[in-house]
Amino acid sequence: MSNKPIKKSDVKKLNTVFERKLRIQNSILPPYTFILSEGTKTEPNYVKDMVGKINKKYYNFCQGDVIIVEGTARNTKTLLEYARERVEVVMPRAENVWLLYDKDDFPKDNFDNTFFSVKDRIDKRHYRAIWSNESFELWLLLHFQDLDTRIPRKQCVKLLKEHLGNYEKNMPNIYSLLSHNTDVALRRARELFLSYEKDTPPSKMCPCTMVFELVEELRKYIS
Repeated sequence: MSNKPIKKSDVKKLNTVFERKLRIQNSILPPYTFILSEGTKTEPNYVKDMVGKINKKYYNFCQGDVIIVEGTARNTKTLLEYARERVEVVMPRAENVWLLYDKDDFPKDNFDNTFFSVKDRIDKRHYRAIWSNESFELWLLLHFQDLDTRIPRKQCVKLLKEHLGNYEKNMPNIYSLLSHNTDVALRRARELFLSYEKDTPPSKMCPCTMVFELVEELRKYIS
């Protein structure tokens, strides 16, 4: 064994690691969470960019990934039942299950029924419906501008390309790319949601997105 004294730089590194572990131990650990997205590209990529940072931070303390994200390519009508079956296989210890889906061209009854079914669900887990009307791209666009009139997905994508210079649905680091404007998007999305009457069904709330609720929850554990 070497008797050489520990370098000051190494001591500083050890102290930094110890302090980080201590902060995590003294904080509230994130609940085991399963997030299912109707889409397979934009939505899961955005969320995975956030979740990757959380899983890395808490991996050792939670003995593995504390949050799992999965894109499903399921429609709104079958998403809830699929989630109930899938969570038992993929993450049976999950406490929270979030369903991420868009209105797009799906029938309004399916869109509304998914939300109300999740809201009324009595289960051992907490289910949350995070919908966007019409599309998830609305959430991304709110990072750059206010919006209070209905806008289809194609128009959202066009505007995003103008703001970003380049935008593709399969971009893997979209959260990190937009994170400097997240606080602005959160404020705009919440104000947009509150602009509707309390009992308005989701299909009649357009434009609107509930993604801000999921982002607010996940950001609690990112530092």
